[in-house]
Amino acid sequence: MKRNRIILALLWILSLVGISFYGGSITYGFFIMVTMIPLLSYGYLAAVRLRFSIYQRFEGKTFISNRAIPYYFTLQNEDRFAFASVRVYFYSDFSTVLDLKDGEECELLPGDEITKDTMLICRYRGTYMVGIKSVEIVDFLRLFRMQYKNPEPLEVTINPQTVEVNELRSIRLSRILSREYPSGHSVPDLNVRDYVPGDDPRRIHWKATARSQQLMTRLETGEEQQNISILLSTCRYSDKPADYLPTENRMLELALALSRFFLVQGIPVRAYHRADSLVDSSITDSASFASYYERIARVAFFQSEKDSLLFQALGGVESVLSARAAFLILARWSPEAEDFVRLLNGNGVSVVVYLVTDAGSSLPDGLSLPRTEIIPVSPDVKLEEVL
Repeated sequence: MKRNRIILALLWILSLVGISFYGGSITYGFFIMVTMIPLLSYGYLAAVRLRFSIYQRFEGKTFISNRAIPYYFTLQNEDRFAFASVRVYFYSDFSTVLDLKDGEECELLPGDEITKDTMLICRYRGTYMVGIKSVEIVDFLRLFRMQYKNPEPLEVTINPQTVEVNELRSIRLSRILSREYPSGHSVPDLNVRDYVPGDDPRRIHWKATARSQQLMTRLETGEEQQNISILLSTCRYSDKPADYLPTENRMLELALALSRFFLVQGIPVRAYHRADSLVDSSITDSASFASYYERIARVAFFQSEKDSLLFQALGGVESVLSARAAFLILARWSPEAEDFVRLLNGNGVSVVVYLVTDAGSSLPDGLSLPRTEIIPVSPDVKLEEVL
């Protein structure tokens, strides 16, 4: 293209010299022709730009991250003149079109069309643009190119995938699930509530009653103490989709994979996250897991949903403080996170922190949390390799 422009410029200079020193109708005609060529080329590009048609669509309504989606698009020439050179470019930050090269050149004759029946894979959960991003057209003489955005892009909403894992290789699960209570505490001390008329008087907790100056009764031991807590942060730390989409997608995948794993193991799960207020999900069977998945798929991350608000709300939840173990999914480590983990440790709860970040774990030097494992997780590594 650069070479053609240089040739055209030299011809224009030659025609200008000709009319300056020789004149004549042929020389002037040559000058006018060379001068009109770039104007005609731009006019041609403008006509193609106005008349070029793009049709694209998906097949299906519900889409899952990292699963192939049937994708169709058609490039069509509905005019009586040919489109000399057309190149299509796709949104590639968060999705991939299979079997097609970005910027592949094609020519469309009058009434011609090119239809592609392929697959598209969206890498992250969220709502964003996919498919054809822009089109580049070139004139017949290859002097100029015009690139413009697709006026009707496809917006897609992607749900997170559920990764099935048979074991948690990154942790010593048997040690974590062994519930150890701090010295001076017993199971009933951690599980009491206000006395309600009709409660068995033999279940009154007299020490707790003396401390609170009102009747307190022991909770039933058993299932409540067998719960696993999955605690998900919904705080967004960036306003750039390229930064927050991979991180949030991986955090949701972790929550789903862990809850599914413990469900298969027959261990009840209590999952918590914030959505203006604390949301509590009990996962004990396939139906409750399906409900939890629908809730997780709709989770919105906001910068206003500070982790400190989540920790403050969870600090008063008995099922969290008395759980066999807690799995905390965060994007940032903070002093508030350390204080909350120490609170759980003080109540005999083992904690596993999955810290989802590109930069690895940004933990302070000398951090010592004896009943806690902190596992840095990259958003780009396969989840099976992390767990």
